[in-house]
Amino acid sequence: MTHLTLLMVGLLAADRSAPADGSPCTGREDLLAIKGKWTPRTDVPHGTTIPGSAVPDVSSRIDRIGQVFRAAYPEPRGLEAASYRDFDGPPLVQPGPYAYSWRSMYLPWSCNTRTHKMQLARETATWAYAFVNHLTWFAEPQKALQVAGQPTFLLTKRVGSLRGFPQYEGIHNQSSNTGQTFSRAVLVTRPSRSPLQTVTRKEFLQAYLAAVEAQAAPLIADIEKSSLDPAKKTNAIQQRRDQIAKLQSTATARLARMSPGEAEQAAYLTAPNLVAFKDFTPEAQGGRALARLDRGYLDAGVPKSAPQFVVVYWRWRKGVPSENFRAEFERRFDPNAVATLLDH
Repeated sequence: MTHLTLLMVGLLAADRSAPADGSPCTGREDLLAIKGKWTPRTDVPHGTTIPGSAVPDVSSRIDRIGQVFRAAYPEPRGLEAASYRDFDGPPLVQPGPYAYSWRSMYLPWSCNTRTHKMQLARETATWAYAFVNHLTWFAEPQKALQVAGQPTFLLTKRVGSLRGFPQYEGIHNQSSNTGQTFSRAVLVTRPSRSPLQTVTRKEFLQAYLAAVEAQAAPLIADIEKSSLDPAKKTNAIQQRRDQIAKLQSTATARLARMSPGEAEQAAYLTAPNLVAFKDFTPEAQGGRALARLDRGYLDAGVPKSAPQFVVVYWRWRKGVPSENFRAEFERRFDPNAVATLLDH
């Protein structure tokens, strides 16, 4: 045999189908040699926002998006992959496009070093998702803060790009007694457009001052309606107004001295500065972009079941099969293939 033939034989011999749960093992197995498979799981049924008559149409669109994900990881290694449709996503606006998801999970094989038997995990930290027409885990809603009458969102930290699409940290980045987990996300939209519009520094400060006033008004009203004697009531109201003034002082002063150039700069903030503003934080120092909903992006002429934007989200944990999934997914997944499915 030639060297190439021997190599190919060796590679073929190294692969093996998934072991039986509970089969003997030593702990030295090459988990990536285990060839897993894809299986369907039970779908999450539709809620009140998607009528039953629309489910078949939505289902076919979910399946097309799922095909893009499966093409990026067609042959699970050391993992068993499962996917399902979720017809009960949180709508971004009402009325608006239907919100739904495609979800996939990747259960790892491992050798139980106590029993020396192979085991398939019943739970996993390795997932991939397509959140269609909703911003789950991509942008954190700021319910008390509105700009131009629209809700605002704090994006996660930008950490690079994937096939030309900005890549962001997900919210699943932590260490615990079960291991270390990581996550990433990209927002797939129409070319050069987005359902999110950057909030400027001036817009944020104006919205922040208005939000502080709006939150304080009912508190003061409650004091005024209370049974406190007049002197104590006046003192309590003044204390509350002093607290409001303190919360507003830095923002008011910054707004007063702000140059036109700074006023138009994008607002990058840390979460504490949304509650009690002290300063803006550059993106390089951990600042996160504040954005507002751009309703003009949502096209009422497109079928409600069609995807208008998609959050692609994937998560993994430290460990050979999971890290291999991450490497393969990021190497092969093409957000542009998802983009071709928008509005259809």
